[in-house]
Amino acid sequence: MSTVPARALTSPAARALLAATAIGALAVGLLAGCAATGQEAARDQTIAAAAPESAVFPLSAQPEAAITEDVPISAFGAGDGVTVDVCRPRDDASAAEARPAVLAVHGGSWARGDKAHPTWRTICQWLASSGFVGVSVNYRLAPAHPYPAAAEDVTAAVAWAQDPTTAAEHGIDPESMALLGGSAGGNLVSLVGLRSVASDRIEAVDAVVTLSAPLDLTVGSAANPVFEPSMLDYLACADRAECDAAIEASPQFAIVRGGPDFLVVHGTEEELIPVGQATPFALALREAGIRVELALVDSSAHSVGLLDDALAERIAAFLHERLQPSTALALEQPGTEEPAP
Repeated sequence: MSTVPARALTSPAARALLAATAIGALAVGLLAGCAATGQEAARDQTIAAAAPESAVFPLSAQPEAAITEDVPISAFGAGDGVTVDVCRPRDDASAAEARPAVLAVHGGSWARGDKAHPTWRTICQWLASSGFVGVSVNYRLAPAHPYPAAAEDVTAAVAWAQDPTTAAEHGIDPESMALLGGSAGGNLVSLVGLRSVASDRIEAVDAVVTLSAPLDLTVGSAANPVFEPSMLDYLACADRAECDAAIEASPQFAIVRGGPDFLVVHGTEEELIPVGQATPFALALREAGIRVELALVDSSAHSVGLLDDALAERIAAFLHERLQPSTALALEQPGTEEPAP
């Protein structure tokens, strides 16, 4: 585990690097920084051919952040070697002030990707610059680790962040927490967020943000020759029609009353995950009495490829509205007094 300063990627050269890495990462399903071989390489080339050339990751006004890398979370139920990165505002590295936490979960068809990828590292920094403790989460990858391994690791990350010792060490308010994920990561944060309501391992989280998430794996994307095989690998199923795990791994079937607030973001034009995954999910959330915002973007970009400064501002505003420092924590801070009854 190490702590390093990270400077905003705002120079022309760095911005060009982000553009290139975002395009390349989108071309492997969702921001994967790892090379694939054999059949996976052929799938990656198919996505690359369809990736919009304008897919550039902005967040242009991001300041520095202090990053603590590779914090282990195996003691909280994650797989061996699974870690998180923690990002705080650069001028607040002492963690003297407790802040709400936002856990960011990368995608990559459940099979690729990493929290240290430049795009997800930038998201972690951006969350810190927006006033939160950003926590970028890794998880075990399919097909070596099929469902439910990844969901268990994200659940463990929540348990880690809610632990009083962890919270004190990293300046986290354990009672104010949101999850954010793109594509496969959006599937995971939606599932874990909804299950947190009745979990015996973690407390309920306050909010969830999804970007281009596959939300009903019983439907999947049968017309897409790239996504469907990756999904079946993750579910350890040979055929979607005979796959019980497809229901268990689908946020669409995990919706319960009292669930966290949702911001569901999806592109309206043809992309890797059809918009038909987002709209029924948002409707079902509303029918369950859950507050939900559905943000449909006129774009064929995928996941964080949808992010521009305007969408980033909307996400930050949504998170600030839902994540308020807990009253109990505020009463514990020096210089505060308990109000009279």
